[in-house]
Amino acid sequence: MHPNLVDHLQAFCAIVDQGSLTAAARELRRPISSVSYSLTQLEAQCGFPLLGTGTSRAELTPRGRVLLTEARSVVERARSFTTHAQSLEVGEETRLRVLVDVLFPRADLNRALRDFALAHPHARCQFFSSSLATLWDELRDGDFDFALTLAAAIPLDISARHLASEVLAPVCAAGHRLARLPQPLPMRAFDRERQIYYVGSPLTDMERVGRLFSPDVWTVNDVDAIKSMVVAGLGWCFSASRTFAAEMQRGEVVRLTCEDMQFHPARTIVVAWPAHRRPGPLGQQMVDALTAGLGNPGGAGQG
Repeated sequence: MHPNLVDHLQAFCAIVDQGSLTAAARELRRPISSVSYSLTQLEAQCGFPLLGTGTSRAELTPRGRVLLTEARSVVERARSFTTHAQSLEVGEETRLRVLVDVLFPRADLNRALRDFALAHPHARCQFFSSSLATLWDELRDGDFDFALTLAAAIPLDISARHLASEVLAPVCAAGHRLARLPQPLPMRAFDRERQIYYVGSPLTDMERVGRLFSPDVWTVNDVDAIKSMVVAGLGWCFSASRTFAAEMQRGEVVRLTCEDMQFHPARTIVVAWPAHRRPGPLGQQMVDALTAGLGNPGGAGQG
């Protein structure tokens, strides 16, 4: 392989894109003689012309047209390699491990992550679901850069950035008995009906965590499974505002109100990390992307 192959391919692509040797040299900020030399060397290595001669020097030959796509790919990968190496040189991490509360607004998160991924194509991200029953301990003890959660309060040894606010509320299927009662409901109406509740681990003592208001409780460790059970009329659950948006629009699920404000708890949507261990440069840029993407109240999840 020619030691300057990437430079030669870059010159070849620039001539095609810019329409002439002069314009390509201006784009690459190289002398015209250097761009011309790169093309000549590349064609010599291939053993056939890639571009026309004379006034048609920027026009592709049939063989040149076949190789253009591959040439662009090599140039782009070389550019990507250089960017990645530069980020490593300045100490920027390339892997992020993030805890995500099951209550966290996933649609808003995905929008923010799309923007982050476009700006950082080399970032390797790992996401792990959790809940407030275990999240703070996992964040303190685990190898995580930060956590995304809906919190009622922040522990003293945890630093957090506010992203948005949310109010939870009970929901049930449109055909459920609770949906047919006059709103707002008295608190006693809920203790007569099955509550479906998220528990992330069979070791969690559900009687000591979260908001339980019924003696008949089914626990589930999957948010989508809870949604399907609620839609099927198997019970009611607490939900953030956007979890059942599609089901509500179709008339399958209704949001309930209660006279007791315990059924409408306020939560703060935050990104949090141990106070003694701030996110690195890449982590901070994801935090910034989340701050920009979740500037308005949103929600998802139940517990």
